[in-house]
Amino acid sequence: MAGTEPSEIDAFLEALPGVPPRGLTACDGWTAHEVVAHLVSGAELLAEQARAHLDGTPAPVVDDWAARDLPYQAMDDRLLRRRLETGERDMTQLLEPLVAADPAAVVPGLGWGMPVGEIVLHMRQEFAVHRWDLTGDDAGTDEILARPELLGHSVRMLQESLLATGLAGETGDISARIRCPRQPDLLVEVRDGKGTLALVDPDDSPAVETDPAARLLLLWGRRPSDPRRVRSDLPPSQLRHLQQLLRGF
Repeated sequence: MAGTEPSEIDAFLEALPGVPPRGLTACDGWTAHEVVAHLVSGAELLAEQARAHLDGTPAPVVDDWAARDLPYQAMDDRLLRRRLETGERDMTQLLEPLVAADPAAVVPGLGWGMPVGEIVLHMRQEFAVHRWDLTGDDAGTDEILARPELLGHSVRMLQESLLATGLAGETGDISARIRCPRQPDLLVEVRDGKGTLALVDPDDSPAVETDPAARLLLLWGRRPSDPRRVRSDLPPSQLRHLQQLLRGF
C-alpha cells in the first residue's frame, strides 16, 4: 500500500495476538485457529505454485481445499502462527515478479485461474475479511474493508461463489442496490436463477444504504455489529430476499 496505510496482512498480524486460538469467530464452525490454518494453507500453496512456475517445474494441484486445510488445523497453534508470517512473506515475494511482468496474465497452475494481479487482491481481501471475523468492528478494520479495490475484486471475480449459497435456496428474481455515499451503487440481481453483481452509477431508486466497510461485509454474508450502520428503503419482502441471497460462504 502507498503511504502509511497498513497492509491487510500487517493489520491481521497486529490483531492476532489478542485473539485466543480457541476463540469463536464469525466463520461458522471455525475458531481463530481454523481461520489461521486456512490462511496459512492458501499462502503456502500459492508460494509453492509460484515457485514452481518460476523454476519451470510442475505446480502442485489442489482438488479439495477443505481437505488441504486439515493438516494445518492439526498443527500446534504457536507454530501455525509463525508459519502464517513466513508463508505470507514467501508468497508475496514470489508473486511480485509475476505481477511486475503482467498483472493481467493468467499463470497456468497458479491459484484459481485468476489473473495474477487479482490473486494478490484476493489474498489481501482474505486477510481483511478474516481480520473482521476475529475482532469484529473496529476503526482499523473499517478502514481496510472500505478500500474500493477489495469490493471491485469481489464484484469482478467472486460473484459466482459469493452468491452460490443464497441461490441454492432462492428461485425468485430480484434487483436491489446497496448504496454508499459518493460511490457507485452495488447492484445485486437474479434473473432466471442466475445471480450477478455490478458496480453501477447511483440513481434515486430505493436501496440499502450503508458505509463502504459494512457493504463489503454484507456482500460476504456478514453484518456489522452496530445495526444502525445499515438502513433500508426496500420493501420488507425484497429486503428479506436480498439478505437470504447474500449469505456468503
